[in-house]
Amino acid sequence: MFALRCVGVSLSFFLLLYSVLSLLVGRGWRLVLRRADKWTARGLADFLFLLRSFPLAAAVLSTLLLVLPSFLLLEPSVVTEPVGEIPLVLGGACLLLLGVGVFRAVRAHRRTSRAVSGWLRGATIDSHCYPVPLFRIQTASPALAVAGGLSPLVLLSNKAAELLSGRELQTALRHEVAHVRQRDNLKKMLFRFCEVPGMSSLESAWAEATEMAADDAAVSNSCEALDLASALIKLSRFAPASASATLTTGLAPPAGSALNARIARLVQWDESRIERTRTFSWYWTPAAMGALVCIIATYSPMLIRMHEITEWLVR
Repeated sequence: MFALRCVGVSLSFFLLLYSVLSLLVGRGWRLVLRRADKWTARGLADFLFLLRSFPLAAAVLSTLLLVLPSFLLLEPSVVTEPVGEIPLVLGGACLLLLGVGVFRAVRAHRRTSRAVSGWLRGATIDSHCYPVPLFRIQTASPALAVAGGLSPLVLLSNKAAELLSGRELQTALRHEVAHVRQRDNLKKMLFRFCEVPGMSSLESAWAEATEMAADDAAVSNSCEALDLASALIKLSRFAPASASATLTTGLAPPAGSALNARIARLVQWDESRIERTRTFSWYWTPAAMGALVCIIATYSPMLIRMHEITEWLVR
């Protein structure tokens, strides 16, 4: 009975916190971006991903580091106390939510795998996209895309290869390699796991930012920027990848405002957009150590307070 109450309380708190944070992020994420005009595309993409995954990460960490220890240490295990209707209902709803998330992530992976298997029929492997496997496929769609989350590979249709010049193809491939290095398709799988209503606009903004960040990572001068812009225009004529293949990232989406904005950025290329290697800044070390000391010093009172909150929730 003690273990069942522990699980019920932990899952109930996780569900409530996750729901509240998801609602706040879904409603207020645009307000946070009012000062994002001077951010780099990579910085914006990383921030939007952190914002999108914040409800799940905060709920998991709070449950594991606060709720669970507070219950195990402060709840009397000898007291025969019924589980209660609220923990049972909320805990069951939480398990259902997690089960649906796992189902969506697995379904996205399987659908993408089936689509990739069809595209790879008759494909030939190419060595011009190191360190990512590059396959020349027979079908016209997708023209150029990264497919797969766990073991990504680059797909290039023969028609697209014939249409692009050598320099255009090389910059386009560097764009796709940038997606692989940032594990963008794996991030999409995470989105499917924690899919909640009201997050579609945030995910769309993240997708646009990742495309611009990959553009910046693929070019280092104005000539390469124009080559990539030309490749975008040429490949935008091709049909996009199948909608069921969720874990794919194509170079050129159908013509629209996002594509026009990317082309305009490349035509007006700025050297400040060159993606530079990030180095660890030791200036953050004192602040991080101070925060860690504060957490350790206040951990016991936090556990006591958390136990009071969970007791109030399940009464």
